[in-house]
Amino acid sequence: MTEPRRRLILGIAGVLVAVGAAACGVPGATAAAPAPTTIGAEWRSFRADVTGIRPGADDHSLFVQVALPGKDPGCVREPRIEQVVEAKTDIRADVVYSTRPAAGGCQDRVPAELHLTTADPIANRTVILNADAGNAWRKLGAGWSHCDSQGGCAAPADHCAPAWIGAAVSAAGAENPGTTRACEPGWLILDLVKHQPEPPSRTAFRWSDTGWTSFAQARSGGCAEILAAEPKFPVALCRALPAPA
Repeated sequence: MTEPRRRLILGIAGVLVAVGAAACGVPGATAAAPAPTTIGAEWRSFRADVTGIRPGADDHSLFVQVALPGKDPGCVREPRIEQVVEAKTDIRADVVYSTRPAAGGCQDRVPAELHLTTADPIANRTVILNADAGNAWRKLGAGWSHCDSQGGCAAPADHCAPAWIGAAVSAAGAENPGTTRACEPGWLILDLVKHQPEPPSRTAFRWSDTGWTSFAQARSGGCAEILAAEPKFPVALCRALPAPA
């Protein structure tokens, strides 16, 4: 055998030995790891997780707040509202998106808003999304909230009921329910995140015939910023409050 041919055969043999050693876990051997797979190959449609509703610019529109999977642009496409059906007492629609799910990928959730428009005025009609009648939405004052599972869609008499507080959150355009710091029949304080990644801010509300109406924003603890906007606000509700968190 000639010398060049012998060197070629020995070289190939050396590569095979190295690959075999890596596969068998021989110390010091290395092998290239496969690239992580986070996105599947096929796009499929799913119903979105609805987190809230807030009023639109007119009586024919709403903003539907949703949580969509993943920060990677490849996780989601075409978030949309479809199959809008209007009746005398309710409005039904599907809130969907397309994704390519794979094990371990697209696990984060990011907030988004979709615009729902109707042919007729929304007025006091109930809104049912993704056929989830058990979590229907209704207009309460200036905001929107889930209908009560026990009392249906009748407005609760207690101004501090979750439905009324949820409506205040919706009217404020917050991205999540926030934290209720104080509530009595005429006054409400919530710590809310309006837009990520902004820190939470404190919002004070007064009760009116149409529900909770915001009148002050505060970044510090205590009462100073709230009382500057409304001297009649009860000091006992804010005196001991820390800064919004």
